[in-house]
Formats: sequence, structure tokens, C-alpha cells
Amino acid sequence: MADALGSVTKALDIVFKIKEAVDTVKQNEKDCEQIKKRVERVQHTLTLFQQDVELMNSAGSRTALEALREVLSEALELVTGCKEETNLCCLLIKAGEVSKKLNKADQTISNINSEVSLTIMLCIAPHTTKPLKLYQAPDEHGRSLQLVKQTRSVPPTISEIAVEIKVAVDRVQRNKEECIEVDKRVNGVNALLSQFGNTELMKDPSMSASIEKLHTTFCIARTLVMECQKRNIIFIRSGWELSKQLREVLDQIDLALDDMITISANYACTV
Repeated sequence: MADALGSVTKALDIVFKIKEAVDTVKQNEKDCEQIKKRVERVQHTLTLFQQDVELMNSAGSRTALEALREVLSEALELVTGCKEETNLCCLLIKAGEVSKKLNKADQTISNINSEVSLTIMLCIAPHTTKPLKLYQAPDEHGRSLQLVKQTRSVPPTISEIAVEIKVAVDRVQRNKEECIEVDKRVNGVNALLSQFGNTELMKDPSMSASIEKLHTTFCIARTLVMECQKRNIIFIRSGWELSKQLREVLDQIDLALDDMITISANYACTV
């Protein structure tokens, strides 16, 4: 646990340094602000780790945390470099190169943070898998029958959309990297939700609302991935526009995961 706790502490320290550095940058301000927003989300995730000893003891958690710490260090180095003053000519050349690196770091942080969030949910799962309560109902002869209360489980459409996205990704012609990441997160979340299918947690109104949001986001993701299959000379949507929308979808999935973690953690405390 000491190593895991140390990784969390180091990662949080880097997050604080990034946030401070962004406030004094002299170039690539927009990209740096995006990094700041990203690490603020990471800060929330890392705080959850600090509160759960069992979570930090997980082998998967330690691996993800170390990967997260490394990419945060790279991001800090890039942001710190943006604090340096330089002449206009060098600035124009350097700014473009740094912008690409910052965008890459931002996406990598997002990807790893998503993995960490899924790990948290997997660790929380055993504490929220209370089976549905049974009740007694008389049959036509007055004898008691044990029936399972009906409740909403993972909507079948979510699983169907996850499969459709996985199939579609193999045929994309544009934005393949983003599409692969969408497929990875969608199917990761779908596999996770299947573990909560027959539990009391799924009756929670907040969880139901969160799943509805996920369903909407998955539908948008499917449309975008299928759009990336087209290879016409004139595109309805440009590759850049699709890339931006795919990243927005990834962010929406992460936000939904954050909500689910909070809901599941609160529920685990009550059972």
C-alpha cells in the first residue's frame, strides 16, 4: 500500500504544480488551460483513491496510477516550458509543436484517467452487488411463491450499441485512434455495467439517470464512428470536426463514470 499511496501523493503533487504553472504561461494559453481542466478531473479521481485502502492495494490500481503519474510529469514539463519568453519567430514555430504535444498529453491523461475510473468501479462493485429483495406472493391456490421483484437492469440497447461500435471500428477510414479509444471505453463501461445488472443499486434513481445519459452518449458515439467509415472526396463533416466531437464523447463518458462512482460509493456506505 505504501507504493500506491506514494504514487497517489506524487501524482497529486504534480497536479498542483501544473495548475500553478498554467496561471503564468506566456504561450499556448488555450492548450494549457485545457490541461488544467483535465488535471482537475484527475485530482477528483485521485482523491477517491486516498480514501480507500483496498482500492490502493489493487494491482491494477498501482499500474494505472504509475502510468498516470508519468504522463502528468510530461504534461508538467510541457506547461512549464510555455512560461518561457521568446522572440516572435521562434514563438510561432515552437507554439505549433508544443500545441500538438499538449493535445497529445491531454488525450493520454484522459485515456489513463478513464482506466483508473473503471478500476475504481470494479473495486466498488463487490460492495454494491446486494441482490434484489425477494417477496412472497400467493399463487392461484393461495400458496406462497418466491418471486424476484422486477427492476431496471442494464438496458439491452447499451450492449447492442457497444457491439455495433466494436464492429464499426474495424472499418473506419478516418480518426482511427479516437474511434479505437471510443470502442475501448464504451465496451469497458458496458462490461462494468453488466456486473450491476441484478442488484438493488440499479433501482437507484440517480443510477438510472446516469445510465440514460450513457445511452444517449453511446448513440452519439455510434453515429460518429460510423461517419468515420466514409471515405468520400467531399465529407459531410471534416476529419477535424469529427475528431473534436469524438473527444467530446470521450469526455461525456468520463463524466458519466464520475457520476456512477459517486453514486456507487454512496450506496456502498448504506448497505
